[in-house]
Amino acid sequence: MQLRNKYLEALGIPDFLYSKIELNKSPEEPIKLLIIEVGDQDSFCLKGESQNLLIKMLESIGFSIKNAQLVSLEKNLIDEYIKNNPSEVVMVMGSSNESNKSALFLMHHPRDILKNPTLKRESWEILKKVKQCLK
Repeated sequence: MQLRNKYLEALGIPDFLYSKIELNKSPEEPIKLLIIEVGDQDSFCLKGESQNLLIKMLESIGFSIKNAQLVSLEKNLIDEYIKNNPSEVVMVMGSSNESNKSALFLMHHPRDILKNPTLKRESWEILKKVKQCLK
């Protein structure tokens, strides 16, 4: 995996197009936090305001973005991706999906929070629940 990433980096392929995290982790070592965004408009996988806000959001619960896996997917691919990449907690941002999975949190995307600051309170309540699950 590391050699492949070195080649992609040497070719100038932006790192958000490939994962620097080993995706085939064993079930005994799940990803701690998987953060999925629906759609790629104002993606938090790229440097910018959305990523900066996501970093602040995670830091507010004592978690580093470096310990999370960020993924941008189409809505119809989310369930399959989660199934193939086990994680302790999953946050899906920017989706109106409903879920009954206990460690899956649906919340507003940072781009939406930036456009509508009234969403901060609701997002903070969800982040507090995420924090409890990450303990």
